[in-house]
Amino acid sequence: MGAPDPVDQLLALDLAARGIAGFYRPGGARAAARSLARGRGMIVTTGFAVGPGMAETDGPPGAAVLGRALRLLGKSVAYVTDDVAAPLMEAALKALGEPVELVALPHAEAVDSARHRVGDIRPSHLVAIERPGRAADGRYWNARGESVGAWNGPLDGLFLKPPRGLTTIGIGDGGNEIGMGNVRSRFLRQGPLARKIASVVRVDHLVVAGVSNWGAYGVAAQLSILARQPLLHTAEEERKLVTACVQAGGVDGITRRRVPTVDGLPLETHMAVVELLRTLVDQRIRGGSRS
Repeated sequence: MGAPDPVDQLLALDLAARGIAGFYRPGGARAAARSLARGRGMIVTTGFAVGPGMAETDGPPGAAVLGRALRLLGKSVAYVTDDVAAPLMEAALKALGEPVELVALPHAEAVDSARHRVGDIRPSHLVAIERPGRAADGRYWNARGESVGAWNGPLDGLFLKPPRGLTTIGIGDGGNEIGMGNVRSRFLRQGPLARKIASVVRVDHLVVAGVSNWGAYGVAAQLSILARQPLLHTAEEERKLVTACVQAGGVDGITRRRVPTVDGLPLETHMAVVELLRTLVDQRIRGGSRS
């Protein structure tokens, strides 16, 4: 049995005490990266509103970073979200100097409009990063067990019956996001709250991380190793991303405060994770290792 993948080890850090050890999927970021590397065009969706007008800072930074990595590899990338999270996604893209290829959908029209968009673009991949996935009762729940369907359009419908030939990827951290249907049976063991909020939405490739942004960064790191090309952002860009999201109205999904933190963890922690991933990528590239 080979040595553990250091990117996996970093993504599995559960500093927010989510209990992800019970449903973590080793190799998820690597498998997602390999699939994306073979693709041609991607639609990325993100955005999780934990309350009215309260889209969280986890998700849009990860979407912008992964989207930029894909664009640098020559892929076409478009972003789809609903009107609550759109300001954060736009702010994140601008913070990285990325084109704002963003479609913001009114809540009531989210699924139908998104399906038309998928049909127009005809992507090879559909990627969700920290996006609500419906539970067994058809409703959407936050990590506290509160209903959030009023503020999150049902974009997970795209993943329930994707067009033939479309590969789906889900990145999450709490068990209630798109893709967590893959590990639902394991997540349910965490108790009554888990049984209430557990997503049933499955994907072809699931990436679980201590923070969803980290999962997206981990995929970008694996893409870097595959391409032998540094594609990750810097710690200073991480600061700009999170700060820009807060200035656009974003909140910490745990504390609900409009401060530059993500999932209750200080900004410096997220900057450190970025630097650790960059170090891992640099070592793999210089050492000639490929995932």
